Amino acid sequence: MSTVTEVKKATEKLSPQDRWELFVWLRDSQDVHEHHLTELRQELEVGLQQANRGEVAPLDISSIRTKIHQQLKESPQS
Repeated sequence: MSTVTEVKKATEKLSPQDRWELFVWLRDSQDVHEHHLTELRQELEVGLQQANRGEVAPLDISSIRTKIHQQLKESPQS
């Protein structure tokens, strides 16, 4: 069993308050922050390479807006 699986199983046994504290700790973790930045840089690099090769599409704001509105309608309200 992987460490991640073990952590997930252990997390299921935590109280909601302890889960929240774990979430906050992970959210504020420098390692997590650096991982997100690394992923973002990689995605930007791929996008720039595609743009340099001419692999671009026109930006359809109307379609994006429609999709976002549909997702908001379908998402559970808090």
